Amino acid sequence: MGLFAYKLERADGTPADPSTLKTAVPTWQEGDTIPLGRDRILRVIGTRDAETLNDNAVLIVEETGDR
Repeated sequence: MGLFAYKLERADGTPADPSTLKTAVPTWQEGDTIPLGRDRILRVIGTRDAETLNDNAVLIVEETGDR
């Protein structure tokens, strides 16, 4: 099973922290959460396909208060 690379952006188009994600999950959808350790979770609020074959798809994310 391969890894899939995604760019992570905030709703305003700026890079999220972290700015990239490598994961075994090939399909992310709005509402999915990405745990980033014990104290941080990002929620997917949108997706954008890669513009070219050399680009990564984009996950638009926001920081959640959920723990």
